[in-house]
Amino acid sequence: MTSMTGRIPTTHTGSLARPPELRDMLLARARKQPVDAAALNAAASKAVADVVREQCKIGLDIINDGEQSKTGFALYVRDRLSGFEGESVRRAMSLEGREFPSLVGNLVPIQIAQPCTGPLKWKDFGAVERDIAVLKAATANVEHRQVFMNAVSPGTFINFNPNRYYASQDEYVAVVVETMRREYEAIAAVGFILQIDSPDLAQRSYNYPDLSTEQWRKVVAENVDAINQATRTIPREQIRVHVCWGANEGPHNHDTELKDVVHELIRLRAAAISIVAANGRHEHEWRIWETVKLPDGMSLIPGVIDSTTNIIEHPQVVADRLIRYGRILGRERIIAGVDCGFGTIVVERPKVDPAVAWAKLRSLVEGAQLASRSLWGER
Repeated sequence: MTSMTGRIPTTHTGSLARPPELRDMLLARARKQPVDAAALNAAASKAVADVVREQCKIGLDIINDGEQSKTGFALYVRDRLSGFEGESVRRAMSLEGREFPSLVGNLVPIQIAQPCTGPLKWKDFGAVERDIAVLKAATANVEHRQVFMNAVSPGTFINFNPNRYYASQDEYVAVVVETMRREYEAIAAVGFILQIDSPDLAQRSYNYPDLSTEQWRKVVAENVDAINQATRTIPREQIRVHVCWGANEGPHNHDTELKDVVHELIRLRAAAISIVAANGRHEHEWRIWETVKLPDGMSLIPGVIDSTTNIIEHPQVVADRLIRYGRILGRERIIAGVDCGFGTIVVERPKVDPAVAWAKLRSLVEGAQLASRSLWGER
């Protein structure tokens, strides 16, 4: 990824709300109901073309397919891989859920996992190839735009699909790394930026609520190693990693502090790291970058739009956030982003209204323009 000349580039995290027809087919498929595959693929292709067109109309610089064909940012692998034939299980309740039980099932999600109960193998790698072909076609005549595509990280894959088959956790991790490597390499091979979606690098409360901070840091270090291993053949310049604490509007008062994991995050072999920076639990963490140096060749994508609320940020608020990061890290090393996706999992009614989400992205672009004028106008 390269910075734009004389201004701050803009992007988002990946998922955007699906149109009703596509949403209903994806939900039906998730419920094991019959769905016409040709109709689903056609609806997904149209949705991708529409979201690409809208992203360009708004003025986003680094765009994607909105993850239109996927049931969820991590759940999609179950549709494409064998090895998940067993019953789903409920995971340990998060620390937020334990403290605020009245919010469970609403603002605090119930964690459901689908264990791996057999050998992991691609049964429909064609779905990956279709996603790539559809996005390539939709962006064929798009000028002055960079294109990215999302894929789930090895660590998040394992959190959603715990091992019940392989002889050891190390063996399972190695298999997941090599399995997902095929998808990562296919995305990069066509020239897209690969975004690894990796909430596993931050979500202790949801994934390992009973670990100490030191134990948790060890997990984060192992997951960083897994990403680096799985992307080892891909040029660093084509990789960015999204790190977050979940897309829900919960309390988040047990979120891991960025300072506790930042030194692991900057070990990522990536051109950019996308982090949460707009919501009320994490906005203060800009201060970390006053003492932590980004490695050479790495940029930061701070979320300057909160993806959990229907409040549309004023462009000046967006600009102020970006100016703060630009003055600390250098104006060429920041990309304006969003805290998380607007449609991370397909639901009947997104928490952020789709029309509002697009308005928030317009504010993102306007705010980046204001910040650019300020930062490049300084003497």
